[in-house]
Amino acid sequence: MIEPIIPPQTPLQERIHAPLPMRFIPRTTDPEIIYGFAVVGDAGRVTDRAVLTALGWLPGTRLTVSCPEDRLILVREATDGSVQVTRAGFFRVPVHKRRRVGLLEGDRVLLVAHFGKKRLVIHPPAVLDGLTSQSRRILVESL
Repeated sequence: MIEPIIPPQTPLQERIHAPLPMRFIPRTTDPEIIYGFAVVGDAGRVTDRAVLTALGWLPGTRLTVSCPEDRLILVREATDGSVQVTRAGFFRVPVHKRRRVGLLEGDRVLLVAHFGKKRLVIHPPAVLDGLTSQSRRILVESL
């Protein structure tokens, strides 16, 4: 016997019977690229558990932080890295790197990671401004 297809009648039923997402990280055209968001905490603390877990960066992992371009921060796994993932699951971006890209405590940043290469790029707000120019234009235009 075939059960009838009846849509959920209440919000609770909708939550229970809604399809589960395949992954908890937004998908991209490259399956090895993942995105995350973080708020820069005290002394440059950056954490996004989903991204760090996907990268395989466990507590004690050594990292190198650099600025290959004036407005981006690149974080890579390196055995001789000067930065380390803490037991609480975060790492700190050194102050001279944050100053170079204009990153302040409390800033929201976009994280773009390639888990195959164990690399993470941190996009400060100034870069996000350029990436979202089309969205800002749509928001201010009258339709």
